[in-house]
This record gives sequence, C-alpha cells and structure tokens, in this order.
Amino acid sequence: MLHRRYYPGGNTGEVRDFLDTLRKDGQRKKAAVKLDIDLQTLEEFWPRKMNVTVRSLNGWEPLKELKREYDKIAYRIFFCIKGKEFWLLSAFEKESQETPKSELEKAYKRMKQILEG
Repeated sequence: MLHRRYYPGGNTGEVRDFLDTLRKDGQRKKAAVKLDIDLQTLEEFWPRKMNVTVRSLNGWEPLKELKREYDKIAYRIFFCIKGKEFWLLSAFEKESQETPKSELEKAYKRMKQILEG
C-alpha cells in the first residue's frame, strides 16, 4: 500500500487545495468524490490500476497522469511514485485536447525535486 503525499510538504499542497475547492463547489462535488475514489484505489492497489485511467507520459518519464472525465469536464492529476509514497504533484481542469506544456513542465520539475530530494 502506498502513502499519499502532497507536493511540496507531504500533508498540504496544490492538489489538496484543488480537491478541497472541488468538494466545496456544488457543481463539482461529485467530481471530487470520483477523484478521491480513484486516488484511494491507486494507493491501495498500485501498480494495478483497477479501472482507474492512468497513463505514462512519453518523454516525461516517470511522470504519470490520472485522467478522470466527469460531467463533460476533464480532470487531471499528475503524480509520481517514490518507494511507498504516492506524490500528487499538480492538478487542473483540462480545457482542450492538448495538455498545456506549462502544466507538464511544472509537474515534471516537482517530480524531479521529489525523486532527487
């Protein structure tokens, strides 16, 4: 079993704030529940994904992307695994087919800090 950690400090960070904001939004509360279930599933069963959509990002390895569609909105959470730690690096609502390069670069930089630190 993996232990969930939030960049940068472990217990707090951008992804935790993102999920908290979704939980408080009446329109997106159910999306937060779906994302929470996905994250709990990955924590418990990794490397088996158990119907959670995760992809490796070619050229950005070993960065991973959790993908969740809900109510026509695409949610993304970038993460990496370090030992028994499941690091959540960044999260956003995707507005186009293309993942913004700035989001990839931010998550990759954070991943390198975690893996090298």
